[in-house]
Order: sequence, then structure tokens, then C-alpha cells
Amino acid sequence: MCIKAGNNELGSVKALMSMSLNALIAEVFEQDLEKLEKSLSLTHDLGMNELKQAELSNLIAEYFDDLNVDFTRIDTLEELFQTVIEVEFEQLPENAF
Repeated sequence: MCIKAGNNELGSVKALMSMSLNALIAEVFEQDLEKLEKSLSLTHDLGMNELKQAELSNLIAEYFDDLNVDFTRIDTLEELFQTVIEVEFEQLPENAF
């Protein structure tokens, strides 16, 4: 099976990573995937507390190569997505894909 969700391989990989991160967020905050918007605040809209933060942090580390997220610098889902997905590719040259 082949999944294409972008203009190139990098776009497809980022789209798959976004879907995975969306699923983790929906699981931790007991939300429907369709209701998740990038503008949502983790604390104000989703009610993230220390327990939920630890759970999300552990899942992100498990799914994304032991990535440690500094939640003191992140409030919105968009910021979280930027941190998780873009960090994975920041060392790659633009023509890598």
C-alpha cells in the first residue's frame, strides 16, 4: 500500500507524522480528530494539566524518536506541530527529497 499526502516524499512524511500526532492528541485529551484545530490552546481549550502533559510528552517521545518537548514554550497545537514535525527535518538539506 502506498500513501501520498503531499507534493513530494517530504510532504507525505510530514502529513503522516501530522496524522500520528493528531491521533496522540485526540487520545490524550479524549477529543474527536475532526474537532482538533491548530489554533487550539493546549491549556485553555484542551485543559492540559501536569498529568496530561506528562502523558502527551511520553507518547511523543515514544512515537517520535525520544523527542523531548519543552511545553513551557508551546501553547497552541500549531506550535506543537511545528516543534515535533519540523525538528525532525531541520538538519536535512532542502533537496534531500
